[in-house]
Amino acid sequence: MPNPVMLDANIYTNQTYREPALRLRLCISSVVVQELLVIAPKEKREALSREFRERLLSKDGIVPDVDDWLEVGKCLAALLAGESGRGKLSKEEISTLVKDALIARSAIRMKATLITANTDDFAKIKTVFKSLAYKSPSEFFGQRQR
Repeated sequence: MPNPVMLDANIYTNQTYREPALRLRLCISSVVVQELLVIAPKEKREALSREFRERLLSKDGIVPDVDDWLEVGKCLAALLAGESGRGKLSKEEISTLVKDALIARSAIRMKATLITANTDDFAKIKTVFKSLAYKSPSEFFGQRQR
């Protein structure tokens, strides 16, 4: 069976990729659900929460645990200190990477390929989380955003 696919929030909100994504074996991180809840219309939030709880029960959902938080801290510290080979990142850049680093750890734990339009940030994270597998949506789906 092929590895599952995890979508970043920016893919769920893009009409171009929504239909092809439905044909995949998807897993989802609570971090992505949180991002989607922020932008979801009020009447859709409860269904989104319920669907995620069902995903947890079926083992297709994941919540970062203490080890994930610790590894994200180490990853971000390495990026801040310039230990990743990409040069030092600012504290502001680091603060914007926290959720993405948690999504990356979730994908790694699920052995999933992460699909994201935010490839620049995940390229930074991959310098520390070497086992992260990610692709842009156009690379993965073979079509460009309309």
